[in-house]
Amino acid sequence: MEAIDLDEEASDAAASVLDPTTLLGLARSIGGTVVSVATALFFVCAYIIFMAVDAARYRQAPAIFGATKGAVIARISRLNTGVRRYYIVNASFGAIVAIIDGLALWWMGVPAPVVWAILAFVTNFIPNIGFVLGLVPPAILAFVVGGWPLLLGVVAVYCIVNVVLQVLVQPKFVSDAVDLSLTLSFFSVIFWTFIIGPLGAILSIPLTLLARTLVFEGDPDATWLRWLSGDRTAVPAAPEPE
Repeated sequence: MEAIDLDEEASDAAASVLDPTTLLGLARSIGGTVVSVATALFFVCAYIIFMAVDAARYRQAPAIFGATKGAVIARISRLNTGVRRYYIVNASFGAIVAIIDGLALWWMGVPAPVVWAILAFVTNFIPNIGFVLGLVPPAILAFVVGGWPLLLGVVAVYCIVNVVLQVLVQPKFVSDAVDLSLTLSFFSVIFWTFIIGPLGAILSIPLTLLARTLVFEGDPDATWLRWLSGDRTAVPAAPEPE
């Protein structure tokens, strides 16, 4: 009798998963995820293009305003350099992660592996917690298609690849590239997401660099705070000789 009850429960669970309403909700969820991925990717690409255009324009600034605005131009140049380094590092790691994840999902038979690879690439721009956001949609789809074995396989691949690269290795490279401490990088994601929503998670590092440039770098008394934030160029001025 217990075996019969278990078979009936398994049949009911399978029927609920294959229910048209459930499948329609899953399709809507996947569609919403695709739109969100496309929107985020558009913002990232647009930001990179606009930044490159502005950087080319700023190269003329030293010759035009160097005599009066040299310090401001130097701060803007450091900001542009830091943001460019951030996107170069993130794009490099993101491409590696996306290729590995996409191939693994395709090999395991998870539908739409290209979409989830793109999602892994985009969420790679979110420090520390990006891999979790990129894992949830393909994991849910894997459970619907193949049950617990496929779900555990997807989680295992993401944990091995994404955790090692995105959580353990990449943050150190990003920290060194933009002169931002690991702790501040982590909390900047929470702060900017709370302020402007999901887009703030993607732009958290550039926005933090911009805030530091505007608030601290123009104030000689804020050298200590800049050093605490991870800025290795923050060196206190030598004391004047008596």
